[in-house]
Formats: sequence, C-alpha cells, structure tokens
Amino acid sequence: MLGIVLPEWFSPDNLRTIAIVVVVAMAVAWFLVMRFVQKLIMKAVFTVVLAVIAFGVWNERANLGDCAKTCDCKVLGFEVHIPQAQLPLNRCPAGTA
Repeated sequence: MLGIVLPEWFSPDNLRTIAIVVVVAMAVAWFLVMRFVQKLIMKAVFTVVLAVIAFGVWNERANLGDCAKTCDCKVLGFEVHIPQAQLPLNRCPAGTA
C-alpha cells in the first residue's frame, strides 16, 4: 500500500479544516452553476457531481476525526504517516500512524 508522509506543519486537524473548506467551495460552485447554467440537464449533472465530491470529502473528514483515536490514518485509501512531533501523546506508539 502506498504511504504519504506529511510535512511537520500538516496535521490531521489541518486536513479536517481543509475538508471543510472544500465542502464550502463545492457549495459555492453549486450556487454558481444554478445561477448561470441555463440547461436543466447540465444543472442536474453538475449538482450530482458536486454532491458526490462534497460527500466524499465530508466522509474523509469524518475518517480523519477517527485518526487521532485509532492512530490509523488514511486519506482516499492512501495511508498517511504523521510526523512523530504531531502524534497524540500517550495514544499512538511510535510507528503506528
């Protein structure tokens, strides 16, 4: 399985915040599509695509919330290695996240 090593400043909390920003951006994109796209079918297609992306991001955000509890961090199926300095104290033994 592929693993991703995060920079020191990039923590699971930062990933959760970024996920919220992406969901808000999807809502703004949906509003713009509804406002400016004239064809009904295109509106429906864009709505479904944006809803699927927003759902996926929100689901990953929820998984990151569990990351701090279980020390098993994955984003979109890729294992995320948290730097030692970012591991929760007394929760995650070295090398588990």
